Amino acid sequence: MKDIQPHGTVTDSATHYTFARLDQNEASLTGRIDYTLSTTLTLQLYAQPFISKGTYSNVRELADPRAAAFDDRYKPYSAPADGVNAKVFNSTAVLRWEYRPGSTLFVVWTQGRQLFLDAEGTRSMGGEFRDLFDLHPNNTFLVKASYWINW
Repeated sequence: MKDIQPHGTVTDSATHYTFARLDQNEASLTGRIDYTLSTTLTLQLYAQPFISKGTYSNVRELADPRAAAFDDRYKPYSAPADGVNAKVFNSTAVLRWEYRPGSTLFVVWTQGRQLFLDAEGTRSMGGEFRDLFDLHPNNTFLVKASYWINW
């Protein structure tokens, strides 16, 4: 299935639906740490970096989508060499404090970093992971309090 990855739609005098072979490498990691500081105070950390790099080749155009033979469905298409380079990092930190039985305060910090390019680039996967932290972060802070009323 690597030979029929969607490559994009080109519109000039007609619309061309292009497909290509995609040689792709991906690396990801999901990590989570739960730490109990006391019976009423906990900290949870979550992190997920993701890198995907690939190069398109053998670009073809959809010619006859209902052709019985697979090779008859596509015809060669001239397109510039390109690729894909996606970098994503998501993280969350949650501090939970039960300040009285049944009443809790949550403080949450979520951060996301991402970059999508149309070229694979020359950096190694390790270099791409290091570049994740040079990207501009999108930060979200949340404070939630609950109070238990017992009468």
